[in-house]
Amino acid sequence: MKLVFRTDASLDIGTGHVMRCLTLAQVLRAQGADCHFICRALPGNLIARISDLGFGVVALPTSQSPDELGTQDTESLPAHTAWLGGNWRADADDTATALQSLRPDWLVVDHYALDRAWEREIRLFCNNLMAIDDLVDRPHDCDVLLDQTFGREEGDYAGLVPQ
Repeated sequence: MKLVFRTDASLDIGTGHVMRCLTLAQVLRAQGADCHFICRALPGNLIARISDLGFGVVALPTSQSPDELGTQDTESLPAHTAWLGGNWRADADDTATALQSLRPDWLVVDHYALDRAWEREIRLFCNNLMAIDDLVDRPHDCDVLLDQTFGREEGDYAGLVPQ
């Protein structure tokens, strides 16, 4: 089984998303899974840490221009879009390029700046998609959604995830 994690750490985002994905990847690797990461090389990233732990990691470049951030239609974008460090469509393209060579059974996405639009673009490049979310503030197109929040109810995601 091959899994790829799409997550980032930065001075703005913090390290929690990468750390919880690393925890999951270490447990899965101990059970025989082949785990890789795709991360944007934002200031304060944990790419070296991921690599030091023995995981393959594809470092996506950061945007060079504010025009690439994709903020023109902010009403339909997730609240944390700026944390992506670029336009979500460009991120989907960069991620798809990496996934074409990795060919994962599962893509695990842990990123507050990514939502259903990004997930729909990337679906062609993975067999299954799992979203990790704990904000309940945006729609997802995933096979599995993991929200570890104590007291969270399935109904909290009504209308935000497929049946």
